[in-house]
Amino acid sequence: MSSEHADVRSIEGIDRFRATLAGFVDAGRAALLEGESDLDRMILWLDRDRLTHWKSQIRRRQEMVTRAKSEVYRKQTQSSAKGGRAGDADERRNLRRAEERLEQARSRMAATKSWIRQLERERTLFKASVSPFANTVDHDLPHAIGLLRRMSENLEAYVSMPSPDLARLLAPPTDEGPSNRRSGTSVTPEKVDDVEPTDSKPEPEEKDGGPWE
Repeated sequence: MSSEHADVRSIEGIDRFRATLAGFVDAGRAALLEGESDLDRMILWLDRDRLTHWKSQIRRRQEMVTRAKSEVYRKQTQSSAKGGRAGDADERRNLRRAEERLEQARSRMAATKSWIRQLERERTLFKASVSPFANTVDHDLPHAIGLLRRMSENLEAYVSMPSPDLARLLAPPTDEGPSNRRSGTSVTPEKVDDVEPTDSKPEPEEKDGGPWE
């Protein structure tokens, strides 16, 4: 028989430990969900808000560049019609600003796309790195919690069992032997002496013409 044995001192202690594990599972799942949700929200914001914004800005600034170029061209046309050279410095300065703003919008759009790709890679790496922990809180710990619940239920059932009747178990045996109890009769020591023994050996039969005649 093995010397190892369970030393359960408190069923309530098992229940408290099980409740602690359940709380840890809930907290772990919440942390995993929050971490992944933060990345999802950031990617969604960049893709649907910032990327859409800079696409719209590029279209608008392209129109501003087109208008600025038209102003420069109009100024040059007016100068040619008058036979001289009118100053178009303001129009050219406006054109340079419009082109710079267009280039800025294109740069911001490229940066936004780069951030989206980088965050998507980070999300993949995050899921891979927390996969063992996620398996623990989703499978291992719930299994352990189930085992602790069954252990507590079994111990409760064991404790609720009625105690054995020690008085009946420790009572001295009666005088009746097993053979007397089976036949339903009792033989006292006095009656044993009155019983005549019988010889079970058969007497030999006398044959006619034997040597004793």
